[in-house]
Amino acid sequence: MNTSRMIILGVALVAGVGAFFLMQGNSANVAVERTVEPIREQTVRVLVSTRDIQRGERIALEDTRWISWPKKAVQPSFVTDENPEARDQLTEAVARSLIVTGEPIVNAKLVKADSGGLMAAIIKPGFRAVTLRVSPETSSGGFILPGDHVDVMATIDAGNRSKTRLLFRSVRVLAINAVYSENSESANIPASNATLELAPGDAEIFMNARSNGALSLVLRSIFVPEGDVQANDSRPSGVTVIRYGRS
Repeated sequence: MNTSRMIILGVALVAGVGAFFLMQGNSANVAVERTVEPIREQTVRVLVSTRDIQRGERIALEDTRWISWPKKAVQPSFVTDENPEARDQLTEAVARSLIVTGEPIVNAKLVKADSGGLMAAIIKPGFRAVTLRVSPETSSGGFILPGDHVDVMATIDAGNRSKTRLLFRSVRVLAINAVYSENSESANIPASNATLELAPGDAEIFMNARSNGALSLVLRSIFVPEGDVQANDSRPSGVTVIRYGRS
């Protein structure tokens, strides 16, 4: 092989190696410059609560807000901004059950203020609502509010003396007059009627006792002492305790 052919082969080899590295460099640049375009997830504005809303509480405008929610996770029961006036329409609605902070608002958990069955939605399943006419003297001075728990006392005239007995312990107050909210602005509501929540059998006993004597409500503390001191631990003689319809 002569010298000229050797030179040509050498030049070709060098050129081939250079072209190879040049292609590698371009491929690397392309790989660096290539960016993956992220997939933008579709969202829908959903109405959620801004605080814990207890059962029976009315919903105010500041209790809700709109947030972005993944569209694929939106349930048909959610309140969305497809209806821009949906938030205003829920004002003054009442919660059927607890709505926790950040939970999407669903119509199934609400009772509209102008709809029927408002009280029926507040009562615990299986229980009954009974009403008693009260005065400041028979309702702890009027300081009993919806959501409080009371003891129901019955006073019956027995000849020359009155006999008092404890009918029910720790009964939930559903309403005072027509007030359902547990967060009343006033700590004292001049009451003429108190609506209580009782089991069906207890409601019958309550009705009989209401017809045969005077009933009073005794406000209980929200704090439970150690050992939960019971009323019959130190009750005076002549007091009968009826619990869950049995004496």
